[in-house]
Amino acid sequence: MPNSQGSLRGISRLSSSYIFLAIASIIIGILIFNFFIKIPDVGVIAIDTSIMDEETKDEIVEMLRYAREDNSIKAVVLEMNCPGGEASKIEEIYLEVLRLRSEKPVVTSIDGMGVSGGYYIAAASNFIYAKPSSEVGNIGVISVLPKSESLDEKLIITGPYKYAQSKRHYATQIEMIKQYFVESIIAQRKGRLSIDKEILSRAEIYTGIEGMRYGLVDGIGTRSDAIEKAASYAGIANYGLVDINKEVSITENAPELISTHSNDTLFETNTVPANYYFYMGNEEGL
Repeated sequence: MPNSQGSLRGISRLSSSYIFLAIASIIIGILIFNFFIKIPDVGVIAIDTSIMDEETKDEIVEMLRYAREDNSIKAVVLEMNCPGGEASKIEEIYLEVLRLRSEKPVVTSIDGMGVSGGYYIAAASNFIYAKPSSEVGNIGVISVLPKSESLDEKLIITGPYKYAQSKRHYATQIEMIKQYFVESIIAQRKGRLSIDKEILSRAEIYTGIEGMRYGLVDGIGTRSDAIEKAASYAGIANYGLVDINKEVSITENAPELISTHSNDTLFETNTVPANYYFYMGNEEGL
């Protein structure tokens, strides 16, 4: 009988040893997996400023390129609170978002404002969320001619419009830029828009709820919804988040969001003809 009890105790100790070894092996396996195989990330880029200067544009482009080139980032969310900016700068960012989207899913979350150039950028993404009271749309162009300068006797020009742009020709160019903007939105929102080109060209601003009704946005939701949607597009269930603004060391002195009532911003230093995809918010209209 004592021998039998001793055998049972030996078997019990042996079983405990096997269980301990099994648990230890699992823990070590998890640690090795986490060390050598990185969990995929969803990158988040905040665009919360107007885009008027070269520095701001370059910083946003750099963030988009970082997201595209970092293999650990599998999807990207754009946090949008932007009234737009200078036309050529907005167009460059729009094209960079399209390039990023060709390699990784991009989802936009419109917070307070995604209008004019801000909406232009958002339209390049796969999916757009907005909050019920967010502002979206305003698809149009603002353009200004330079202040007139008196000709100097020492100044020689080689053509009638070398010094000053033809206003008639310039007006035609503005219309072409507007049409390209409108057509880009129609192309990106193909099959989802429920308003026609004429209404779209009126440059109205809609709430997030209206924007969803008209097909300008895809859903009512928050940043968290956008992150989950981006991850689902990428086919990842377990993932981390990367603040790309911090990763590329965006300066803390970035220009603040320009007030929608600061109309002098565009005109005070204007010396050449300039086009803007920008919501001014002038109560009297332009």
